[in-house]
Amino acid sequence: MNCKEFQDYLSAFVDNQIDNEIKLQAQNHLSICPSCFFDYNVELLVKKVVSEKFKKAVCPDHLRNSIIEKLAYKRSIKDLIFDWLVNILERKSFKISFALGLILIMSFLVFNPFANTEEKYYKEFAAAVYENCKNIRNSRYPDKTIFTSNNETVAQFILSNGIKNPVMPKTDWQVAVASIEEQNNCVLAHFLFKCEVDTVYMMECEVDNLRYSNYSNLFYKIHDDLRKKSFVKVDHKDCSVIFRLENNVLTVYAMRSDNHHSFEELIASLE
Repeated sequence: MNCKEFQDYLSAFVDNQIDNEIKLQAQNHLSICPSCFFDYNVELLVKKVVSEKFKKAVCPDHLRNSIIEKLAYKRSIKDLIFDWLVNILERKSFKISFALGLILIMSFLVFNPFANTEEKYYKEFAAAVYENCKNIRNSRYPDKTIFTSNNETVAQFILSNGIKNPVMPKTDWQVAVASIEEQNNCVLAHFLFKCEVDTVYMMECEVDNLRYSNYSNLFYKIHDDLRKKSFVKVDHKDCSVIFRLENNVLTVYAMRSDNHHSFEELIASLE
């Protein structure tokens, strides 16, 4: 039963002069429609006043308005809001929209299309770089290692050991240690740079040779993503690890997370 049909039966419903089926439909409609419920109470009160006077009469406008005002006043704001919410929640369209919204939210939580699908591999790679950084800082150097602050000497050392396009950070950092590690046919270069009171670790390797290294699987999981970006930063324990591709060389830096000056200096040089 809709509102128009209820209004047609309102008077008969109040007088209990309708059959049980229509009466049941009217009662169901009253339970979900605040507007008709309000009209029903007005009609009920009007008939009560009339019956108490033992005569049939048309309710004067001023009396009807007074009754309406009293009824409206008696209904608190809380009741009105509650009735309005019930009406909204009972609507079929709202239920469908709510269900679709809930499904959409769950989908985003489980299959977030905006999430970085390579994040897991960046983190695994960062953990491996962190271990390299820790080893070099603890003086566990590969067999081929030189100690010099001369960038040209370091570049020549790296070049002569198989990296055709050595990359050095465009900063004022001084080289403290440069080492070469060979994994199968892959050459990895490790560096420590002096930066104020801290040291910054860097590892570099030519992309074409990474397939022979222990980092092959991790690198090719992030390769396409990394090509599109100037750099990617990942935090691991107390370090910030920065990944970058430059001149077909993968460079990875690791520095203390609280060393903000070094990080800002490096990023400024990369951009």
